[in-house]
Amino acid sequence: MCCGREVSDSTKEYCSRCANEKMSFVRNFAVWQYNQWMKKSIADFKYNGRKENADFYIQHMLHGYGKQLLRYGVTALVPVPVSAGRRRFRGYNQAEILAAGLAGELGISMVKLVKRVRNTLPQSGLSPTERRKNLSVALEWDERQAEKMKELPESVALVDDIFTTGATMEACTGVLKAHGILSVYGICICIGNE
Repeated sequence: MCCGREVSDSTKEYCSRCANEKMSFVRNFAVWQYNQWMKKSIADFKYNGRKENADFYIQHMLHGYGKQLLRYGVTALVPVPVSAGRRRFRGYNQAEILAAGLAGELGISMVKLVKRVRNTLPQSGLSPTERRKNLSVALEWDERQAEKMKELPESVALVDDIFTTGATMEACTGVLKAHGILSVYGICICIGNE
């Protein structure tokens, strides 16, 4: 009921991490578990130029959670930013591709309100504490993007490819809430196990 992770005990609504640690986002929605097949599919999407995979992901994200996001009052999608170096290396930000496709289908805006101002170590392989520390100084509000809007949305959804510990979503949520966004949701392709 918070991060979107499947729980091993059907009588529980929260995974052990969400039960023990208060998250600042309202709720995250994930389409699939991050297993060996999805790991390969997402790696192809992120690192091997397989941008066409996004169409498949977007359709499943919409089918699973599009109407729910709208019911929750989400009026804008915010892609999780990547560093300039990673963007140059890949040629794109995979979260932006997903957010733009979802926003177009839902009839809402995609706005890059969070920017990455420092390169960080890759999050994979880091502990939850190391992930939070890694991101604590890497993300900032993008004032130039915010100024382009007539008014800030009250409720947004962060868009990313994989939710593992939630450190990235927490860091982005902190930036958004510090600048007046009231409710932050998340939607991603995959989530790790409990």
